[in-house]
Amino acid sequence: MKTQRIPCTIKKRSEFVRICELGSWAKTYLISVACYSLGKDSSVGYTASKKIGKAVKRNKAKRRMRSLVREMAGEFEVGSSFVFVANLNTVNCKFSALKSDFLYCIKKSMKRAKRNENC
Repeated sequence: MKTQRIPCTIKKRSEFVRICELGSWAKTYLISVACYSLGKDSSVGYTASKKIGKAVKRNKAKRRMRSLVREMAGEFEVGSSFVFVANLNTVNCKFSALKSDFLYCIKKSMKRAKRNENC
């Protein structure tokens, strides 16, 4: 079951850590995504480390990821929580390439999370 509602934002470090440790990962050249089923609401978190660059580049990477989440709100399953991690190339790539990698990572991580739930 999919929702059109934009997921709420993760603010607490403990939630980030739980999703990153227990979640299913999907990684590409442009973005990495961790997915974990925590509860009944969908939530998302964004992170860009200092490896990406100074604050301007990190903020741009997070802005690009937030706009993708708004655009792809219908792709998220209810109850899934995601952490999006920007890579070095997230800032400088074409938006269409980032969008295709983003969609690929979301679907792959949700598929892996479902498989892990059934075990």
